[in-house]
Amino acid sequence: MKTIAIYNNKGGAGKSTLTLFLADFFSSLSIAGKKARVLIVDVDGQGSSAISLLGLQRVAGARAEKRSLSHLLLNVYKGRDTEFSDYLFVREEGVTGTRQIPLAKLSVMVPERESIIKLEEDFGRKHFKQFEKYLTKAFKENFDLVLLDLPANIDSRNKLSLAALHLSNHIIIPTEPTRLAINALNDTFNTIQNVRGMENSGVRPEILGVVLNKTDRRTQQFKDHNNELKDMVATHNTVVFENFLPTAPTLATATDDSLDFATLKERYSTYYDNVRKVAIELIKKC
Repeated sequence: MKTIAIYNNKGGAGKSTLTLFLADFFSSLSIAGKKARVLIVDVDGQGSSAISLLGLQRVAGARAEKRSLSHLLLNVYKGRDTEFSDYLFVREEGVTGTRQIPLAKLSVMVPERESIIKLEEDFGRKHFKQFEKYLTKAFKENFDLVLLDLPANIDSRNKLSLAALHLSNHIIIPTEPTRLAINALNDTFNTIQNVRGMENSGVRPEILGVVLNKTDRRTQQFKDHNNELKDMVATHNTVVFENFLPTAPTLATATDDSLDFATLKERYSTYYDNVRKVAIELIKKC
């Protein structure tokens, strides 16, 4: 079982978009003759990836029923008889009469902002260590791959997000190839280094690399800043992925929960290969 955090401390970098795209492609793979069991854990209170996958109404219903990630952890702490599967929501497999690859079944954990705030105000690091242990065991027993969609602007108060980073095996950092985005990466690397410094953390989590989002290699902006980005990333012992996500209306549309997609080709259209190549490069790095 692999746990991968999608994280950049800057907002608007494409964390939820990349999480959704990777989940779609990884869940279509087979492991030992069976479809990969993939879980998306949305740790961001606004719930962008959860809403994209489940729709606004289902996410609102999960929050109203107190079936979010943070509600689960509150119940675990209180010693209540808690069934992990009760906090999982399923995006069902797409139905298609063609030979195209359908969107596969995958599971989602929903965030709820107010209960996250309560969790972080009322509990200390020792409690979050217990939560990490519980989640690591549950993930290992039920899934082949877990993708954690982290929020931006994490600091010492955001204990749930720090715990999610800490329990991850790997981190992927999406960014745009702009001076503003590159300058902001130092905050991301510093947060990761602080997480590595937590007690008993060893060398985890490992940064697998930086994935370029909204990228056109023909632009002057890319040419001006690409080498700068590579040099900066190298100082943190990681790399920029060779493959990238382009600026494309189709990819923006792919996250629209009001649209009904049945296959990978329908969702990603002419940019299917772009997303597929990023996913394959990630698989090789894991």
